[in-house]
Amino acid sequence: MSKTVTAHEAQNQFSILLDDVSDGGEEVIVERHGSPRAVLISYDVYQQVQELREKQHRAEAVEELRALQEEISARNQDLTEEESIALAIEVSDEIIKDIMARDRANAKHEAGRPG
Repeated sequence: MSKTVTAHEAQNQFSILLDDVSDGGEEVIVERHGSPRAVLISYDVYQQVQELREKQHRAEAVEELRALQEEISARNQDLTEEESIALAIEVSDEIIKDIMARDRANAKHEAGRPG
């Protein structure tokens, strides 16, 4: 269940809202000038959201690898199996490095957001 409060109300009732979120499992939408700006959720819900994001990220990475595998297979039909495997490993390593770099950049971006 969720409720909506203004930013001013959230500021004045933060302790109460925090209890509602952490103890009652409620979600609080915070609006400014009638527009939703943030949501207060419990730490457990936050962890679930983070896990879902990670699963989605992994699924996207797997899909990228599958697409790349198909592209490589189509381009390199004249290669031997050993050459194809070596090329696939090389490209996969590059993709993994790229994904890890994006993860680090996202983590830095998330850490740099004001709390």
